Amino acid sequence: MTLRPIQFLLRLAMLFCLLAAVADPAGAQPAGAAAPGALTPTNWTAALSPITRQLRDPRMDDEGFAVLRADLDRLRVQATTERDQFRQATAATQTQLDALGPPPAAGQPREAAGVTESRRQLAVRLQSAQDSGKQAELALTRIVALQDEVADEARRQFTRQLMYRGASPFNPDFWRSGVDDIRATSDEVLALPAQWWTAEDGRRPGQSTLLQIVVVVALASALLLPTQRWLSRHYGIRPEIEAPSPVRRTIAAFTVLLRYTAMPLAVLWAAYGVLLGNDWLNGLVGSMVLMLMQAVSIALLAYGLGQATLAPGQSAWALIPLQKPERAKLLRRTAAVAIGMILLAVLVAPSRVPDFGFAGRNMVIAAVALFLFVSNLAFSDPRLWRSLPDDWRPLRLLAGLIFGLNLLALVALLLGYYGAAAFLSYGLLGSALTLGAYALVRIAIRDGLANLAENPDSRFRIWRQSLGLSGPLSTTSQLLLGLLADIVLFVLLLAGLAVSWGVSRATLISYTLELFYGVTIGPVTISLGNILAAIVVLVIGIGITRLLSGGLNSRLETQAGIDPGVRNSMVTGLTYAGYLLAIVAGVGVVGLDLSNLAIIAGALSVGIGFGLQNIVNNFVSGLILLIERPVKVGDWVVVGSREGYVRRINVRSTEIETFPRASVIIPNSELISQSVMNWTHRNRLGRIDIQLNLSYAADLEKAREVLLKCLTEHPDILSMPAPLVIFRDFGAGTLQFALRGHISDVEKRHVIESGLRFAIHKALKESGVGLPYGGPSTLFLGDIERLEKALGGLSNSARPKSDASDADA
Repeated sequence: MTLRPIQFLLRLAMLFCLLAAVADPAGAQPAGAAAPGALTPTNWTAALSPITRQLRDPRMDDEGFAVLRADLDRLRVQATTERDQFRQATAATQTQLDALGPPPAAGQPREAAGVTESRRQLAVRLQSAQDSGKQAELALTRIVALQDEVADEARRQFTRQLMYRGASPFNPDFWRSGVDDIRATSDEVLALPAQWWTAEDGRRPGQSTLLQIVVVVALASALLLPTQRWLSRHYGIRPEIEAPSPVRRTIAAFTVLLRYTAMPLAVLWAAYGVLLGNDWLNGLVGSMVLMLMQAVSIALLAYGLGQATLAPGQSAWALIPLQKPERAKLLRRTAAVAIGMILLAVLVAPSRVPDFGFAGRNMVIAAVALFLFVSNLAFSDPRLWRSLPDDWRPLRLLAGLIFGLNLLALVALLLGYYGAAAFLSYGLLGSALTLGAYALVRIAIRDGLANLAENPDSRFRIWRQSLGLSGPLSTTSQLLLGLLADIVLFVLLLAGLAVSWGVSRATLISYTLELFYGVTIGPVTISLGNILAAIVVLVIGIGITRLLSGGLNSRLETQAGIDPGVRNSMVTGLTYAGYLLAIVAGVGVVGLDLSNLAIIAGALSVGIGFGLQNIVNNFVSGLILLIERPVKVGDWVVVGSREGYVRRINVRSTEIETFPRASVIIPNSELISQSVMNWTHRNRLGRIDIQLNLSYAADLEKAREVLLKCLTEHPDILSMPAPLVIFRDFGAGTLQFALRGHISDVEKRHVIESGLRFAIHKALKESGVGLPYGGPSTLFLGDIERLEKALGGLSNSARPKSDASDADA
């Protein structure tokens, strides 16, 4: 049971690798790319001239612009790589020339002919590398300008299409002409499969291609079907659970979405990737198949979202708390829209023919706009969402907004602005599906993290063990993981919304590559690729550092005789060094000039000296503490009036835990500049001192013998150095003694002293050695007789005679 989550992840990884392999089976390099290691400059004039001519063609359409964007993106990557290669070659050649040194001046001895020839060859090579690098840089500038020009021209064409007003849909000639155009091209469309199969001198998909499709579909099904059953059995809808928790409902909905959407699409796109990778989907057939695949994908997504959020037949598992009639109505509409998308893709296939009539194209656009309008109307009908509670008010508002904008699309359709109506309707429908998928996935990830952290269900214990989580996931880790998931999902949401509102895939890739390879703002180039690479290097460096420091700490813990403070200093030093190396490596990957950083640091040194001197002082003091180790983790120290154990030595401060369990944060500079008493600096040996007062009537020799016996018989008192009983002084009414003994662990000092006091009191009491009962003003009963004899004569002479006679009587 514990290995099934890992098996599930391995199956998904194998599937993704398979899809990546069939998408590009040959692994061919882009056209025009130089071989690895070769420094042959590209003829950029020949590479860019065809693109310039195509851009001037007035017949360019959206697909043509998409092809131009893809070609320019490929050439931009090639130019960037070539520029960097020639820069590296220039630097390497310059280093070799510097090693040879300058040629001898006039009047100096001539150098060897071989050295002169090497210098000449290196100079030629250096000039060639510099010229080729400049050409690549110039080509990169031209490519960026062409990309901007393509984007501007595509934007102008899109605006023209959006604002174009065709014939009124109330005009019968509009529909009659459109039907005629469709009839004229329908025969050509129906004949395309046979022509494609027998095209190019009888060339057709060979047995190897068909075998690849069969193998890919079979392997994907073998991986996905068991995974689907396992997910449904463990995390799917369970009818026996009548009141599932919100977390359980969300995870079940996500499982249903994967079942109806992700898994069927994985099989379909795997087969499509095999055909595309073997170059069997080119031209008109490829365009039609791609349009059909996109329609099927959107249909499955819509149907899967409906099944996941509404849970037909299981109202307790529905994410949206609609009443049963509204839920059933919405499910029927979702299924109808999904089927309609696929049928619409088939019906508009004739519009892909190059010589398709203008009237027919307008009618197809009007039909698509009408279908999208009906679909939006089916989902945004306010009567469907009226029964939602007040907590779902944002969803009701969103449905009302879509309904209002959908009416605007209807007005545009009736006025003949078919492009604007189709654009608005498609954007609304795509946005609704994208937002629904985003909300479902985000809730599933958030609830999954909550379950992973709290572990309320035994099913999540398997995942926790697989991830190595023995204790509860901290709140900080949960927030960081949730934030990372939100960032990724938000980027995917923006991409989905952009596609929904007409941004092509080629445009998204172009913008992504532009961010990835850098955006120049003045003299500064901000590269998303370098930033991501620096983050990856930093995370890997920190991970390796933590792994090494943890391994070192575990190994030192098992070694006998290693002081905990020494272990902590070694581990902390390794951690700081690893973090510093990771930061330096990350800065190097970003490409920042360290010399510029040195100049900035020098300029800020004055400010650091005044404003940050305390922080710098504490940081340097922390390094001194780690190197000299006047105090270590676990030491018993006294700093001023504060006493306790050193628990942690950080970069800026040191944490001391007092005996009442209070944490005291002391700046490191105080531990360096002030006197610190460390009870356990070199070792844990210590000495106890017990002060004792005895009466003047005590037998001192016997008392000394009893006290020394108490010291020697105590198990924690060391025999070397020998314990001592010291007669310190004659006090006012008492004799002052001190007992001294050495112990092996000074941390037990107070416990040993207390035990000795109990033993001393008992021994003195049993031996008859008297202890004083008070201070110097105390009068002991044993002195009364001597006091009476001393004062007897004085007492008799001082009494009156009458009193004396009375006393005699």
